[in-house]
Amino acid sequence: MMHHSSRSKFLAIAIMTAFLLGTGVGVTWAATRLELSNQFPPSHYISKGMEFFAKKVSEYSNGAVEVKLFHAAQLYKDTEIVEAIQEGLIPAGLVPVNKWSGMIPAADVFEVPFIFTDLSSIKKFLDAGAAELFDNEFQKRGAKTLMWVDLGYVQFWNNKRPLTKPQDFKGLKMRSFSSSDADTLTTLGASPVVMSSSEVYMAMQRGTVDGGTTGWPAAVSRKLIEVQKFVTEANYATPQFVMQASLKWWQKLQKNEQDAILKAGRDTEEWIRQAIAKSEGDAQKVAQKAGVQIHSLNPESRAAFMKATEPVQKRFIEKSGPLGKKLVDIAISLK
Repeated sequence: MMHHSSRSKFLAIAIMTAFLLGTGVGVTWAATRLELSNQFPPSHYISKGMEFFAKKVSEYSNGAVEVKLFHAAQLYKDTEIVEAIQEGLIPAGLVPVNKWSGMIPAADVFEVPFIFTDLSSIKKFLDAGAAELFDNEFQKRGAKTLMWVDLGYVQFWNNKRPLTKPQDFKGLKMRSFSSSDADTLTTLGASPVVMSSSEVYMAMQRGTVDGGTTGWPAAVSRKLIEVQKFVTEANYATPQFVMQASLKWWQKLQKNEQDAILKAGRDTEEWIRQAIAKSEGDAQKVAQKAGVQIHSLNPESRAAFMKATEPVQKRFIEKSGPLGKKLVDIAISLK
């Protein structure tokens, strides 16, 4: 027979256990939550990449880390995300690298024209020391890199003539996507116009601008292929995103949790690169079918463009100092 005191102790334990199971407290104790802010809509392949990342983190951490995704800038816009990560307002987010350029001017290296040639050169560049140099700079400012995210390459589109050599840009009015990009267009002899992506179709249709700079998938999804006759496949700039965690949050994790997240990140980088290559290839076929004339730069014409835009590279190095110089040197050494 059970004594009165041990029976009530047993009962208390049973009640407490039932209470914990009922409230699900036991469950939340088990998992570290990684809330992740993403600006892309759920249908975008980068968002699909984030879903893949969440699955891999759960798998590699044996369920110890749970990723909760917030797509379509539900939590933070691309203009707010750097501060949110630095302040530790959110564990992690996807950041356009150029949003760091105010604090780290070298972050604009991906928009220095013609220093990268194809999708494989970004991976080589990051692996050759660039990722580590950037991670050191980001950590000084409260952010830890979890993975790099490619967005593909930018091409030259226009309505006037095939742009096969630098001189062909003279007198063209072209929409540009950033100040570095505008510098490239000016250096080639075009007049850059800054406008939001939603206004570009109308401006091209009306002839307010002769052309613009954008990637294959964007030109197709925004229907620019209906209002542009020529494209030069130049792969001259490649905007990058980086998934970053708040350093304060990151440092509180167990070593095995950190390892699982970084391993999932490496797998996701690869997954996204393949998705981009496919999406660029598909979009190119659609543009060709629509009657857009495609001109690809051969090594000689690429060299001519590189020479013509050298002043842009010089200005970048002046502005970004030793770090910028180091990064450009790494990129060029891989050619």
